[in-house]
Amino acid sequence: MDIRDRIVRQFKNPSGPFGHIVGWIMAARGSNRERSRWTVDLLHIDPNDRVLELGCGPGVALDHVARRLQSGTVVGIDHSLVMVKQATRRNREAIATGQVLVRAGPIEDARNVGGPFTKIFSVNVIQFMPDKMAFFRLLSTKLAGGGIVATTYQPRNRNPTRADAVAMADQISAAMESAGFAQIHVEERDFKPPAVCVIGIRLT
Repeated sequence: MDIRDRIVRQFKNPSGPFGHIVGWIMAARGSNRERSRWTVDLLHIDPNDRVLELGCGPGVALDHVARRLQSGTVVGIDHSLVMVKQATRRNREAIATGQVLVRAGPIEDARNVGGPFTKIFSVNVIQFMPDKMAFFRLLSTKLAGGGIVATTYQPRNRNPTRADAVAMADQISAAMESAGFAQIHVEERDFKPPAVCVIGIRLT
């Protein structure tokens, strides 16, 4: 396995020296930053929202959310200790004020981070979830009534296409519907390759 392949494999769970490189790539790549900003914009953050990000990576999206909050808070979870360290460093001022909290742990730890949240989101995490319906059922238990879930996906496979993004959007939408979410709709952004964000609401 060459260096490039080792780095690519790190995107699922960054660790060690290569994990630090991956974190730097995630934070520095312009398309990643734009994708995170776009997702946060779609959430229409209110100043007093309580927000949860699953798979917060190096903390770029956490920073975008925190800048929109006043009395609200945002919690980020990531299973990579390398990413948690980078996210903590990137958001250290907001963490000091209690506006941002970063925790290490698997997605399942969302059960233990309080709530309910008014908004929950993830960016390029859903492709790693083998049981997508169970994933959204978990999110439903952490959302307040009327709470919003937003799931963004941008294909990063070899030679990615819009069709790859649309196919995943269909899977996400079906899983959300099975988990009881309503008013499900898909937003699309013409990145290279295109990205989709599937949004749903927990009614009760």
